[in-house]
Amino acid sequence: MPKERIITAIDVGSSKICTIVASVTYRKVSVIGNSSVPSLGIDRGVVNDIDKAVEAISNSLEKAEKMAGHAISRAIITVNGQHIESENSTGVVAVSDPEGEISAQDVLRVNEAAQAISIPSNREIIHVLPRDYVVDSTGNIKNPEGMSGIRLEVEAHIIHGSSTVIKNLVKSVRQVGVEVSDFIYTGLASSISVLTDTEKELGTVLLDIGGRTTSCILYQNGSPLYSFVVPIGGKHLTGDIAVGLRCSLDSAELIKQRHSSGEESKKAPSSLGLEENIKPGDLYIGDIDPDLTSVPKKFLDQIIHDRLEEIYTLVLTEIKKSGFIEKLPAGAIITGGTGETRGVVEVAKKVLNMPVRVGFPKGITGLIDEIEGPAYSACVGSILYKLENSNDESDYSNVLSGVMKSEFLKKIVGALASFFKSLVP
Repeated sequence: MPKERIITAIDVGSSKICTIVASVTYRKVSVIGNSSVPSLGIDRGVVNDIDKAVEAISNSLEKAEKMAGHAISRAIITVNGQHIESENSTGVVAVSDPEGEISAQDVLRVNEAAQAISIPSNREIIHVLPRDYVVDSTGNIKNPEGMSGIRLEVEAHIIHGSSTVIKNLVKSVRQVGVEVSDFIYTGLASSISVLTDTEKELGTVLLDIGGRTTSCILYQNGSPLYSFVVPIGGKHLTGDIAVGLRCSLDSAELIKQRHSSGEESKKAPSSLGLEENIKPGDLYIGDIDPDLTSVPKKFLDQIIHDRLEEIYTLVLTEIKKSGFIEKLPAGAIITGGTGETRGVVEVAKKVLNMPVRVGFPKGITGLIDEIEGPAYSACVGSILYKLENSNDESDYSNVLSGVMKSEFLKKIVGALASFFKSLVP
């Protein structure tokens, strides 16, 4: 029987804390536990109250542990917020092997060379993502290991964030008895679970619209090109509805969800004699807020449209700033908790002037009924990222690689032994 390996991911957002526990055997990922609880002590990806943040994270972990039947000791954590910045850097090294064969160590050295960028001391590099390698004068190489050459060069996409924000996030997670095994930028995590290889190759922008932030990442030629965060999200839509209808935030959120779902079953009870008062173009909300009977759907559409338009305008400004606006033929893919809001695609098409679709997470099996929506793209992507980038000895891809290398070495030793035997009289 293959040894089971457990991977845990925690998506620390402004509106929810999501935890997924997955079992991995021979690279088959199966969810065995998950939970989602309201977020506390976190705003725009930044911890502003450690005690409340610890409470929310602990609650999410406890529920996921009970479902999975496993105690969680290590987890990969998402990082988000306007403090996230990115830039592209180049690293160059000489190949160490006198015969000119590029080794894994050379690849590691050139990636480290790309990290030699000038950033303030209060910032920390989160990701170094190789885009393309150049061996001597040959470019557009994705994996140079094993090739022959003298000079190795890499163009890497570097994502960095505030050291203070990251330290406070680590402190919050450690206080619940969990070590942080790795960090992943929310936009990158969502892109792993949502985007297709074709979209990444052609050129696309992913928008993860969360509670208080919108995390974005651009791809072209299969690699990340530009990353940024816009400080507006779905909670701003809820706030606008609350102001427009003069109701509580909780009621506004329920009204937004009902309006987006297209639910028509909730009508004024005929026993109250109110059914005739609900106009065809209105949405009944009397069961959500007793002070309100109904609201015109067009009024809600306008409130949502105006805020979405602001989000997309800020995103478009950033894309233009990057200089890659003409390199996105695959268009925009929208995910995150706001991805199922009514009008989210239509407004995006109008403002961004490109193809748009809503992205759902994929790539895992098991207990996924509760985590199939766009709101869980980052958490699912974190699991897949950890699997692809793990150096754990229990990773079966590494075990298989080791077996193959072992067999290769045996063949070499056998051939050498036969050769020397032939020299002996």
